[in-house]
Amino acid sequence: MGYFCIHMSENQPIPNRTNFAAVLILIVIMFAGGVFLGLNSRQGASTSNSSQLPADLNYQLIQEVYNKIDNNYIKDLPKGLDLSQGLIKGIVGGLNDTYSSYLTPEETKQYLNSTGSQFEGIGVQLGFNGEYTLIETVFENSPAAKAGLLPQDLITAVDGADAAGKRPELLATKIRGKADTEVKITIYRSSATKTEDFVMKRQQIDIDNIDYQDLGNGVVKINIRKFTEKESGAQSGIQVFNRQWDQIVTDVLKLSPKSIVIDLRGNPGGYVDSVKYVAEEFLQNNQIIMRELDRQTGEISIRDNRAGKLESVKVVVLVNEGSASASEILAAALQQNNLAKVVGKQTVGKGVEQKLIPISDGSMLILVFRSWLTPNGTQISSESPIKPDFEVDFEAANAKEGKKYDTQLTKALEQL
Repeated sequence: MGYFCIHMSENQPIPNRTNFAAVLILIVIMFAGGVFLGLNSRQGASTSNSSQLPADLNYQLIQEVYNKIDNNYIKDLPKGLDLSQGLIKGIVGGLNDTYSSYLTPEETKQYLNSTGSQFEGIGVQLGFNGEYTLIETVFENSPAAKAGLLPQDLITAVDGADAAGKRPELLATKIRGKADTEVKITIYRSSATKTEDFVMKRQQIDIDNIDYQDLGNGVVKINIRKFTEKESGAQSGIQVFNRQWDQIVTDVLKLSPKSIVIDLRGNPGGYVDSVKYVAEEFLQNNQIIMRELDRQTGEISIRDNRAGKLESVKVVVLVNEGSASASEILAAALQQNNLAKVVGKQTVGKGVEQKLIPISDGSMLILVFRSWLTPNGTQISSESPIKPDFEVDFEAANAKEGKKYDTQLTKALEQL
C-alpha cells in the first residue's frame, strides 16, 4: 500500500492551525524526553553492525530543553515507553519525508488489519502533505465518489476528531469500518472558504483491477484501476495480477484491435513488478521501462526483455490527478519511448518505493528505500509529475447529441 503527496503552497489557507500547533508541541516534548532516555539506555551498548547516533547531536541542548519542559510544563510528562516512541517518531519525522513513518505496536496492528485488497470503507486512497492527510484517489462508484469527495481534499476531522498531523496510515483505520455503518469526514477544499462535512455509509470495496471495452472502429479501452491483487493459494498477488493481465490481452487480441486506450485515471499504483510486466506488452526489446535508484546499487535501468503481443498497436494513455506511483511509471514508459500520447491532467508525482520494516517490539517502520525515474532520467515527484501531451479537463455531463460524454476520452480518440 503506497501513500502519496501533493505539496501545497505556503500561503494556502489551512484550517485548525491552533490544534495543529498543539500537536507539534506535544511531539517536541516527546522528542526531547525520548532522546534523553534513549541516550542513557545506549551507554556502553554497541554492536559491530549497528549505526550510532550522529556524533554532532547536541546532547547538552536536548538535556536543557528537557529540563525546561520538566520544570515548567503544566501537565505530567509521558512515561519512559511513550517518550522512547516519541524519540523514534522524532527521528523519522526529522527525515522530512512524507512517505516515511513509524507506527507503534498498536498502530501497526491497526494498519496491517486495514490493508487487504478487499476492505470495508468509503473507497479512497490517502496521501499526506506534511500537515494533513489528503485524498489522492477516489475509487469509481464508491461511497466517496457518490458523496462528491475529490482528489486533493484535505481531511480535517473524522467523526468529529481532529485530524491535524494524523498520517494516512492511522487515519485509514478510523475511516474504514464495518459495512453499512456511517462515518463523517470533514473536508477542506482549496476552492471553498470553509470546511464541509460528508456523511457516508461504508460498504465492501472490491474493485475489478482490469477490464476492457470494445469502443468500435478497431479501438479497445483497457482500464487498469490498480496494479495490485490479493494472493490466491500458492500464487502471490503479483502472479495473480499478471495472470489476469495475460487473460485480458488474450481477449483483446480476439477483437483484432488497431488502437488501444489505456485508462489509468484514478489508479493509485501497486506492484512495481506488475507494471513492468504490463509495459513489456507494448515496448520493443531493450527499451528502457524505468530507472531505479537506491543506496546499495545506485542507479540502474530496467529494460524490456519480453516479447509483447501489443507492440504494433497504436496507444493513447489517459491519466489524471489521481494517477500515481506505478501508473505514472507506465505512462512515462510509453510516452518517453514515443509509443503513446498521454491525455488528461498532471499526475500525483509519487516516485518512491516504500517497504515495511518490522521492529522487535511489534512496531514498524514504513520507509522509503528506492526512487523511480522515467526512461529519460527524470525523478517522478510532485514537482515533476507526468505531464500530458494534451491537457484536458474532465467533463462528463456536457450534452452531445443528448448523451453524456467523457471529454478526456474524446480527446484520446481524436489521436487515434
